Amino acid sequence: MAAELVLSEAIRAALRADEDRPRIGWYRPSLLPTCLRRQFLIYKRGLVIPEEKAGIFEIGKMFHEFLDRTLRAGGLTVKAVEAPFVIVHFYGGELIRVEGRADLIISLNGEDYVVEAKSARKLPKEPFKHHIQQLNIYLGAYGIKQGFLVYLEKQALAHRIFPVEFNLEAFKTLIDRAAALHRHLTSNTPPKPDAERWECRFCEFRAECGRGLGEPAPIMRPHNGILRVEG
Repeated sequence: MAAELVLSEAIRAALRADEDRPRIGWYRPSLLPTCLRRQFLIYKRGLVIPEEKAGIFEIGKMFHEFLDRTLRAGGLTVKAVEAPFVIVHFYGGELIRVEGRADLIISLNGEDYVVEAKSARKLPKEPFKHHIQQLNIYLGAYGIKQGFLVYLEKQALAHRIFPVEFNLEAFKTLIDRAAALHRHLTSNTPPKPDAERWECRFCEFRAECGRGLGEPAPIMRPHNGILRVEG
């Protein structure tokens, strides 16, 4: 039993994400497309990523490593993995920053592309809007014209790939969104919630915010010791 506890604690320790505590003035491409009210509360309270979500991120890293190995084995040139960047924007007399990491940058036929990997329970028929917006930030940060969203199904590693062209207006919209969030944070004025319906169902501030309470909450059912979302 003692050995089980040691193993369990080692796994839990790996999923603690203290380094992922958000900082006002430094904004994340993965969050920017989402509800401004939720982002405001995350940054104001300095929330770290919960353990269960940290586990999802770890699964994502495994997919990145899988894609890296697979693309190299297929003869493609992988120029960078988890490539960091910072976009600096001058706003209201101060600097704000959008920082993140592009999953992969590859070179094919003399052109560079950003590859963003997403794990999914079920492959989507179309790319999700917030994923396109996120990838657009990466493309703008690196001055690359095109990227690919690669969805990998968790159960069998089936995949679906969607090309994404850089869109300057979409890029500007997210930078402006970072500026708006910064304004609300520094003036301590909560923004109005602007989430899409699916966001409210999974929001950790759902009860506090009150928006989307008319929608049924996701059902959590155990499966092989893991809680899975249904509905």
